[in-house]
Amino acid sequence: MSWRSNAQSALATVLLGLSACGSGGAGDDDASNAQPIAHPKTVFIGLPNGATISVEPGSAGEQIATYLASTDPAPRSFQIGGDQYADWSVTTRPAIRALVPSMVALLKSYPDVKLKIIGHTDNVGGVAENLKLSQDRAETAKQALVEAGISAGRIQAEGKGLSQPIGDNGTAEGRAKNRRIELVVVEK
Repeated sequence: MSWRSNAQSALATVLLGLSACGSGGAGDDDASNAQPIAHPKTVFIGLPNGATISVEPGSAGEQIATYLASTDPAPRSFQIGGDQYADWSVTTRPAIRALVPSMVALLKSYPDVKLKIIGHTDNVGGVAENLKLSQDRAETAKQALVEAGISAGRIQAEGKGLSQPIGDNGTAEGRAKNRRIELVVVEK
């Protein structure tokens, strides 16, 4: 059985994590005061090298894992989503940094995969400044993966500046969507 078949088998046996609810507080015997605590469901995905990652259903992590286990050809682009960067920052927000261990596990499990990390910005500031900032964002994301043990030769970093918005730069919410990195699997 090939590693790709093993990967598809492992992915087919995805385990759904527990979705739990809790009470309002420890020792609180009054059921009328109980408040459910929402916990996101977690999907556990077995990888070809025996490792397991946990990701949120529908997340970029789950989409990338499913794609890598498939026979779908490269290239394929993945939007990470969420509010990734503050204005003029190359430091990702904590929710985005939390994706790094899953990406590292995926890349270690699929050693032939090569990525391009594309940095993007909103339209605040000049074209040249935004192009540099987007390149710096891509390089910083690449460096995080390299520091975690992924070969730099497997990862390209490219800045696109403000040229490819996915949100309305006329609103704060739209600008936040445009301050992002995008992952492209260029080879698998």
